[in-house]
Amino acid sequence: MYKLIVSDLDGTLVDGNKKVSEYTKKVVKRLKEMGIEFIIATGRSYKGAKHIYDLLELDGEIVCNNGTTIYDGNGELIFQRTLSSKITYEVFKKALEENCIFFATYGTQIFIGEGTIEVANNFLYNPLENPIEINMDNIHQFTFEKIVLMDKNPEKLKTLSKYFNQYDEINAFISQEDYLDVVHFETSKGQAIKTLADLKNIDLKYVIAFGDAFNDYEMLKVVGKGLVMENGFEELKREFETIEFTNEESGVAKYLANCFSIDI
Repeated sequence: MYKLIVSDLDGTLVDGNKKVSEYTKKVVKRLKEMGIEFIIATGRSYKGAKHIYDLLELDGEIVCNNGTTIYDGNGELIFQRTLSSKITYEVFKKALEENCIFFATYGTQIFIGEGTIEVANNFLYNPLENPIEINMDNIHQFTFEKIVLMDKNPEKLKTLSKYFNQYDEINAFISQEDYLDVVHFETSKGQAIKTLADLKNIDLKYVIAFGDAFNDYEMLKVVGKGLVMENGFEELKREFETIEFTNEESGVAKYLANCFSIDI
């Protein structure tokens, strides 16, 4: 019997409007009543994920920023891994050379390349609120958990992913079509789930995880059952079991309702 369910958010648990369905809420609530824990593991910051966490009435941990941070049920930081100042400088310099939008996070604070706020808002679902603007002169003053380079050219991002992965300290991957994420090489959603499973004394073979993109790969790989959404990246669908539903169809909830014989 599975004891822990882990789900990505964007492209997986929420629909294209970033909403979670009433059906999903009911299924998660029933799972909780059955003693089965449900955890969010997302590329979003804590602030960006907390709304969904609250709607689902969760009270456990939440994995944010692709595993660079883990928060407990009270919103207290229990794990954090940051990038070195040398690496962030190199990534920012490359972003300027390639004319990509530079976006970064640390806790609840947002950072953006100087003079690019309006352009960045074309990529984001919610307009930026009071971000700190970064330039070559002040970047050394800040520490980042995660960096995102945004560009409408997916081939450019794939090339940049290969370029950045030459650095030993970097783990770079496409998290959404227009997003290239850069995090510390020792962090991933998979490593975060390993950490939480150990804390809860749960064998990973009793864990189910759902995802749709490359930032979910390690998580899908380490758990007992890794599942990809029907709308997921084709490369993932070739390696992992694919469920027959998309995120627009409350696919995670439908799969779990069938798996755990939940009738709603």
